[in-house]
Amino acid sequence: MESRRNNVSRVLAATLAVLLANGIISAQQKAVATQQATVSAQQKPEIDPLELVRRASRNEIKASDVQYYCMFKDTTEYKDHSIAKEFLRTPQGGLSTTLLINGHPLTAEERQKEDEKLQKFANNPDARRKRREASAADDKRSEAMLTSLPDAFLYTYAGTDHGPNGEELVRLKFRPNPGFNPPNHETMVYLGMQGDMIIDRKAMRIAKIDGTLFKDVDFGWGILGKLYTGGKFIIVQQDVGGGDWEEVQETLQFYGKILLVKSLTIWSTETMTDFRPVPSNLTTAQALDLLHKSADVVAANGTAVKQAQNNHK
Repeated sequence: MESRRNNVSRVLAATLAVLLANGIISAQQKAVATQQATVSAQQKPEIDPLELVRRASRNEIKASDVQYYCMFKDTTEYKDHSIAKEFLRTPQGGLSTTLLINGHPLTAEERQKEDEKLQKFANNPDARRKRREASAADDKRSEAMLTSLPDAFLYTYAGTDHGPNGEELVRLKFRPNPGFNPPNHETMVYLGMQGDMIIDRKAMRIAKIDGTLFKDVDFGWGILGKLYTGGKFIIVQQDVGGGDWEEVQETLQFYGKILLVKSLTIWSTETMTDFRPVPSNLTTAQALDLLHKSADVVAANGTAVKQAQNNHK
């Protein structure tokens, strides 16, 4: 492709020279043509989109093997309500507690029930084991999805932007590869998907995927079903500090059926913020204490806000 572009450039240059020599184009036209040629040369990507996706996909898979223990806030907005939680990743598995419901701190009674539920789960090795196993199964499916990314789509270079820290972000457009044969149920969804992808060229990580279903597709993710045309998802990742990349936004808007019988509606936007590392030797008791303190801070802030509102009235 690169050599062909160079050949085209040479042909255009030779044609331009002939036209100029015969006085067919004016000086003004010459200036415009020269400017367009310069812009075209500057925009010409020295990028192989497919190789870029291959490298980024491999890095995503490698990153899933690196354990990063941290706390972060997770807010999920649904059509009719929202829930904010504090998540904590530990060597023994993940723990979480609810902070806000519809933007309001939990009542004393709700807080007590949440603490009891958290305490019970944290001290139940069997329950935590089952959650780790479910998470490992999801990770395996995710790896299959990532492994298939380079082959599932045809990629086109769509320009380069710069992120807030000056990082080079390469924009690609993707559409289904007619020669792709899905290796499993999870990747069947790729057959009806198209959209945009952004890759951080220095970190060689996928910074964003924005995909839309242009036709109904079958899917599998532990269950079988169908997703309808118009479904959409957006996933955004970024470096949250120390070279650790985390998902910071996920938007899902899908309608469909599970096992072709039960209606399925997924409509949510999840935002992850305030990532903080925690020690790798954190005990369960210490983890619970951190979550309780975070909940106490939110509750205290909520009380202060209410008092200020009452004083204003």
